[in-house]
Amino acid sequence: MSQHNSPTPEQLSRTIEAYFAERQAAILPSGEQTTDGKRLSWCGDVLEYLTEGLAERLAAQGITFSKVFPGPFRLMDEDQLNDGRHVRRFWTMALDHGCPVARLCTYFFHRHDQVALPQPPRVIAYPPDHPEPDWEIPA
Repeated sequence: MSQHNSPTPEQLSRTIEAYFAERQAAILPSGEQTTDGKRLSWCGDVLEYLTEGLAERLAAQGITFSKVFPGPFRLMDEDQLNDGRHVRRFWTMALDHGCPVARLCTYFFHRHDQVALPQPPRVIAYPPDHPEPDWEIPA
């Protein structure tokens, strides 16, 4: 009988951010096109591109999400920062073979006046029973 070790919340956040970095490397410096020719016309396209394929990659390891990653779009979770950046929070639960292993919050930094992202999305993982924290923007 094999024993299965579930990933920790920290391992999941690092894995997801590494995936984002891998995908980001395929976006041209303008932020408006990928190396394979895909056109990106607004920051939402960039987020979609960065997350595309993540669920399938993690599913191969038994990790799924309670909602489509990074979570449902909710405009009320957007905050404007002093430097013109905006940040949205997306929440979802990561499941390992159907059992909750981490509550994930993806911070999506963007600007409404450009396609390219001012910084990569940040994923903060909490234990699955952790209450939703107050609105805090990670450093």
